[in-house]
Amino acid sequence: MIWVRGRIVPDDALAISVLDRTFEHGLGLFETLRTWSGQPTLLPRHLDRLTRSAAELGLPHDREALPDREAVRALLAADGREADAMLRITLSGGISESSGSTLWMRSFALPPAAPAGVILGPAGPARVDVLASHKTLNHWPNRIMYENARGSGFDECVTISPDGNLWEGSRSNLFVVMEDQVLTPPSAGKVLPGIMRGLILERGARLGLDVRETPLSLLDRLLRPEEVFLSNSVRGIMPVRQWGEARYPAPGPVTRRLWDDILPWLESGGTIT
Repeated sequence: MIWVRGRIVPDDALAISVLDRTFEHGLGLFETLRTWSGQPTLLPRHLDRLTRSAAELGLPHDREALPDREAVRALLAADGREADAMLRITLSGGISESSGSTLWMRSFALPPAAPAGVILGPAGPARVDVLASHKTLNHWPNRIMYENARGSGFDECVTISPDGNLWEGSRSNLFVVMEDQVLTPPSAGKVLPGIMRGLILERGARLGLDVRETPLSLLDRLLRPEEVFLSNSVRGIMPVRQWGEARYPAPGPVTRRLWDDILPWLESGGTIT
């Protein structure tokens, strides 16, 4: 089943014009999230990012027609999902900059649990274009990187800029813990500002941790992390146990402290401080 325009309908009831720019040039946006103990806690943040990107990229959208928590509950009930589930919200490109877009939401079973520690593959070339900071339907480069990493026995790979700076994973954001600091590459229009990434920056600061955005260069001999972890809105925090020849605790004490704070917040629906 899908949620579209305030209604729950069968998948084959979704109709999109062949003139939609999604089919012509791949225009469109999507958001992927999940429920935590039945709560779509991060839904408002994902919708904010989607509407900001739509406005910046000239995609027609109606903020009044977005799904809310009740829409999520109705969809999960219609799909017969009693356990936590993954959600994908898609906005098509529209027929023009002013009309014709379609927004819909589907639910999926959660993927299998993440391994106890992620194995990171070699760094690959980063996307260098104006779409890098938006979650667009033009996601093929990321998918190819991820599938190549998986096919080579790794769980994920990270991207590197032409000047040697680490940016992000193919479907995650990167964090390193070093000298009592929690560091992540700055977005600055080059890295997707992940929703879980933003939550980590926010909750980490509340915990009194020195959490900051800063360039991370493979050419920097001082870059010797004590802990490494990845983040996204479906997996949460994913500790890295191996990256090349380096081995890390999975999770390390700082990573564990962050997740022990964030997970209850997510499961409460964001109601606890």
